[in-house]
Amino acid sequence: MQEPIISRMSIGGHPIHPMVIHFPVAFLLGLVGADLAYLYTEDSFWIRVGLWLAGLGSLAGWLAGMAGLVDLLSVPRIRNLTIAWIHGLMAVMTLALASFNWLLRYKADGVFDPWGLYVSLLTAALLTITSLLGGQMVYRHAVGVHAKS
Repeated sequence: MQEPIISRMSIGGHPIHPMVIHFPVAFLLGLVGADLAYLYTEDSFWIRVGLWLAGLGSLAGWLAGMAGLVDLLSVPRIRNLTIAWIHGLMAVMTLALASFNWLLRYKADGVFDPWGLYVSLLTAALLTITSLLGGQMVYRHAVGVHAKS
């Protein structure tokens, strides 16, 4: 078995990035559901939900990304993994789209803009690929895995 790569951004041996990344992933994937719910019901409630999910997903994503960035830049074994750089760059692209999506929704002022749905779908696709790469880092390269003593 490969020697685990220990995270510097951890609490009691548990890496912070994988602990908190579930929140922005859930918010941004839920955003697609909110958009589709609006299309189905035409209830403006779903427009407000979408605005909040886009904003919270973006904010939580950037915060979770900071923990990942610290590990990427401060742990040489992570920094030497090509997959870590691809994961990081794709995460930045995904979060840039998510932030743009929030801005679109904020500027729409309670009116459904179909571009928000298109950006949500693209964000969800990129998020899926980025998440798969993150999983490969954990399960194939043992990034952030705490070895039992």
